[in-house]
Amino acid sequence: MYEFSIPMPFYKEHLDKVISINKNIEKSKITSLYFSLPTNSSDFTGFEQDRFYWDFETDFEFWKPLIEYSLENSFEFIYVLNSPIIHYEHSKKLSFMLEKLDKLINNLRKLGINKVRVSNPQLMGYFNKNYSDFELFISTSSEIKIIKEYTNLFTEFKNIKQCVPSWDINKNFRLLKNLRTLFPQVKLELMVNEGCLPACPLRVIHNSRSNSTGDNETLNYCYSCAFYMDKCSSLQNKNLAFYLSNNNIIYPFEIEEYSKIGINNFKLVGRNNPEFKDGKYFEYYKYYLEGTDSIKNILNTPIRYFNNYILYDENINFKVKELKMYLPNIKHFITNGHLCSSYCGTDCRYCYKCAQKIQNVLNEKEEKLRKKTLPLCN
Repeated sequence: MYEFSIPMPFYKEHLDKVISINKNIEKSKITSLYFSLPTNSSDFTGFEQDRFYWDFETDFEFWKPLIEYSLENSFEFIYVLNSPIIHYEHSKKLSFMLEKLDKLINNLRKLGINKVRVSNPQLMGYFNKNYSDFELFISTSSEIKIIKEYTNLFTEFKNIKQCVPSWDINKNFRLLKNLRTLFPQVKLELMVNEGCLPACPLRVIHNSRSNSTGDNETLNYCYSCAFYMDKCSSLQNKNLAFYLSNNNIIYPFEIEEYSKIGINNFKLVGRNNPEFKDGKYFEYYKYYLEGTDSIKNILNTPIRYFNNYILYDENINFKVKELKMYLPNIKHFITNGHLCSSYCGTDCRYCYKCAQKIQNVLNEKEEKLRKKTLPLCN
């Protein structure tokens, strides 16, 4: 059984959709929900990443009934405190944040919740000193990429129960397999549908971003989410075929290969997407889980449905069956994935060759569309 975590739905009826999805899938099940308060919540501690706003100011009590409903339906609940921002001990703001954190922890305890997803080692240490009954789940925002880093982290913080590795090592099968061997007590959960550029030089800073205020428009842009997304989109749009070839998406039909090395836990994203709030996004989760049952279930599904970054891009109008044969074969990474960080673009050009094949498909489809739209001659 493949176990998935998703963001906690914002409405009870959407959680009912998740329950319904689980009943109709054989090989996979959504078992965990992760959540942090919206940025404009009065109980937002500041240790969270500011992922979404609500229509009006809320507090923990507003979300409590939904959390309770999640627990009643046997979902594991994880509160996300994954901002990697460094805090200074004499900061007045830090004292205020720690007061809010204490209030939050007590609210979670009352519900029987003892799991938090974190990325800042300062916060890990603070939890171990002050809230030792809580289990640590490590966020992908820690951006740890080499085996010695993981060894030092897991040795220093022995109560780490789960880790979502960096997006950049999704295809490093040798590293993932060795982590399973060295640390069998730590459950690995791989993020599958994020769509972020591999090896993005802005990701760490993006994850450390906090809301800025002021009148300087240029300054605000450089410190806003738009700055990072614009840079990301620019790189993506320069070579769409290479982006489709050289990303770290784990497609449903690739899940089995991870299970073979002992990884059966996976994470689906989407809470910052407008369609998550209106409930449509849960259809994408359904498509993904159906694809783990059999690729036949998704052959006619748009391939962009499995990538949170290009979900809306209707120009990428390809079904799974049209592109799958041109995508890099996961078996290439089982053998060579640990070399990508050193060889890509020089000693190895496998993904570049796949990109060229994808580009040919893109060109062919554009040409067919052009001919279809040519005006008829009189």
